[in-house]
Amino acid sequence: MKRSVWGATACWTLPVFIENTLFQLDARAASVPTVGGEGPILVILQLGGGNDSLNTVIPYTNATYQNNRPNIRITSGLNALGKADMLQGSAGSIVQQDLALHPELTYLHQLWEEGSLAIINGIGYPNPNLSHFTSFDFWHTAEPNGPVRDGWLGRYFDHQCSGCAPTTALEMAESQSLALYSKSASDASIAIQNPHGFTWRDLENTDRDILLEGLYRKLVGLDHPVDFGIDTVDEVLSYVQRTSHTAMFSAKSVQTALESTYQSFPLHSGWSSEIDGLEAEFFNAAALINGGLDTSIYYLHQGGYDTHNSQVGANNDRHANLLTEANRSIRAFTEEMKAQGKWDRVLLFTFSEFGRKVIENGSFGTDHGAAASLFVTGGAVKPGFYGQFPDLNDRIKNHSLKHNIDFRRVYRTVLEKWLQVPASAMNDIFPSQPTNFDILPFV
Repeated sequence: MKRSVWGATACWTLPVFIENTLFQLDARAASVPTVGGEGPILVILQLGGGNDSLNTVIPYTNATYQNNRPNIRITSGLNALGKADMLQGSAGSIVQQDLALHPELTYLHQLWEEGSLAIINGIGYPNPNLSHFTSFDFWHTAEPNGPVRDGWLGRYFDHQCSGCAPTTALEMAESQSLALYSKSASDASIAIQNPHGFTWRDLENTDRDILLEGLYRKLVGLDHPVDFGIDTVDEVLSYVQRTSHTAMFSAKSVQTALESTYQSFPLHSGWSSEIDGLEAEFFNAAALINGGLDTSIYYLHQGGYDTHNSQVGANNDRHANLLTEANRSIRAFTEEMKAQGKWDRVLLFTFSEFGRKVIENGSFGTDHGAAASLFVTGGAVKPGFYGQFPDLNDRIKNHSLKHNIDFRRVYRTVLEKWLQVPASAMNDIFPSQPTNFDILPFV
């Protein structure tokens, strides 16, 4: 009933996004996931630049790790995780390897101890590409070594989110990434750097009695019932009106959520006194969640992980600084979700376009590699290690690690097991699938 009512509400408030009739929406309501205002929420954190996974999830007792990183290895102050399965040799036998988190990842270690953190080792894809741009294309489209077209989340919108509000996904960025790109004109995502600035601005000084916003709303059909006001003859004009309508409605939804939340936000004191960078992105996401915005997916960014030099050093410990920011931001957001009573509704996972090589370079840094580890956390996460840690001696691509878990399995898991997308939709969302495309049991 809730989904049927939601469909009816969407038809009246968002007529330009819906090509199906109300009856069609009701007929397929069982396959439409509940929106973020009352349903599951997915938070994606993209670590841009290629995070050095070996100095994040660290095989600190491994002789190959120690010998190949004489200057940047980390063997003290670690947050021990215990033993994990590690592949050994081309035959793929399994040995046990001690693993630990970087010294700065104290809160992620707390989540591990609490049973709210999953670590997926050996994540990657076949025939890895070590270009930032190309590898990100592969991660964003979920089509490694395939055509660059729409994104994996964009295909989810097209095939499973017809009629969803344009704020179903929100990316904290100046422009939309390829992952969210949809072929449909009725896109269900927006990209905004600062939610407070996402509103109408009448910057033109005129002597008119009528504000430009009113004229604009009339032009794009916002002041007309249902579809009246949208041009039905000129396709170009109709597209401009629909796109503008989307922007205006999205802005109104975001501002309404912000207005309703800041009277009682933040709910706890875990945020820094001066919030900026990644923490600001998490802060804004937490505020919008608290305000009841109907967003199911929040897409956040942290850059700077291309640590070819000064990755570890007495005067400039670049990697430690990045992980400190990530750890602090995740902590503040997680504690906020717990204070709001919404932690069990949140699933957060991190990823980077690739890892780094096993060997250090001559500049106290590391160069582009392949397989890596990623984190998944949330109140409903089934903790532990998933996948095998790659053998540091069995390398590809000039000292890169081999993958044994295809990243598309993570995507499928979060869509099917978390956002309630039916298994029958996977062929539409993932036209290119790995040989092993089974879900992972981390949720």
